[in-house]
Amino acid sequence: MRIYDLPTPAALVDLDILQRNIQSMADAARRAGVRLRPHVKTHKMHAIARMQLEAGAVGLTCAKVSEAEVMAASGARDILIAYPVVGDWQIERIVRLARRVQVTVAFDSEFAARKLNEAARDAGLVLPLYLIVDTGNRRDGVLPGEPALQLAKKVAALPHVRLAGIMTHEGHVGRARDEEELKAAVAAAARDMVATAALLRESGIEVEQVSVGSTPACKSGIVIDGITEWRPGTYVFNDVNELSRGTPLENCALSILATVVSHSAIDRAVIDAGSKTLTSEPARRGGAGFGYIKEWPKAVLERLYEEHGVVQLNGEACEIGQRVTIIPNHVCPVVNLMEHVYVTRGDEVIDQWPVDARGKIQ
Repeated sequence: MRIYDLPTPAALVDLDILQRNIQSMADAARRAGVRLRPHVKTHKMHAIARMQLEAGAVGLTCAKVSEAEVMAASGARDILIAYPVVGDWQIERIVRLARRVQVTVAFDSEFAARKLNEAARDAGLVLPLYLIVDTGNRRDGVLPGEPALQLAKKVAALPHVRLAGIMTHEGHVGRARDEEELKAAVAAAARDMVATAALLRESGIEVEQVSVGSTPACKSGIVIDGITEWRPGTYVFNDVNELSRGTPLENCALSILATVVSHSAIDRAVIDAGSKTLTSEPARRGGAGFGYIKEWPKAVLERLYEEHGVVQLNGEACEIGQRVTIIPNHVCPVVNLMEHVYVTRGDEVIDQWPVDARGKIQ
């Protein structure tokens, strides 16, 4: 089948670009001397997880417990749940999963650590934990240095959990205004993590892994001694946010195929991809509209309704029935809306992959 025979809207994944992106990050991690533990929240697919593991990833990172359960079936034997888990349902499932594969759990409070300790005690297990450190994203995590040390000391006294490392998500670096500012933010976050690990070790608390994670940070070229693990996610596909940071268009592996369904004004078109396909998330930096239309580089996808995308053409030639391909602003939530993606090579559809962990929100 050829791409333009598909029903629309449809998610297309260019296999050659995907493989190149996976190999490029694996090679970069090897050059940096760090373990690669990619985040599956971007793709949520067994097929891609296996490709990452085969390229040398030590394990996978997941956001939610239900996502980790699905990914355990991909062949991963080592999974990090990089989220502050406190719910009883989730903790019960973690313990169950930990009997099958190695599971490490993130936390940022004594409350969470004690709940995990109690569940592990009842199951006869010792659960490894990562302490979340806030290096500037202002989301979850304790501050570097002394606040991290004080929480680590409390957790070190618990017999059924083990502090296996510290982690941060330096997502704030993606808001940098230019490359120089981005690199400075990446370096500052990494230095905070290394200094915090040193402080814990000086106090007798073993810290095996010092884990950082964001695609912009891992692509930045900044390597700081003492960082042991990377957890990028978006790099497998890339998106408009990554384009705005200098990623070439030819490295965008996922696009949305859409059809022009209305052209009732000379400079306006309507496509059949709206917020139920592309989400209504704006670009974080430098982007206009709700996605980049490859065939119409001057056009702006200016409005989204549930099933309609309204395009300001800005002089681009358009016909009803025309097919266009759109790079999403933020690819991760877009994939979560898909039941499957079509795998392509050139103009041919060569496979169809289910989005195995779509909708896994617990």
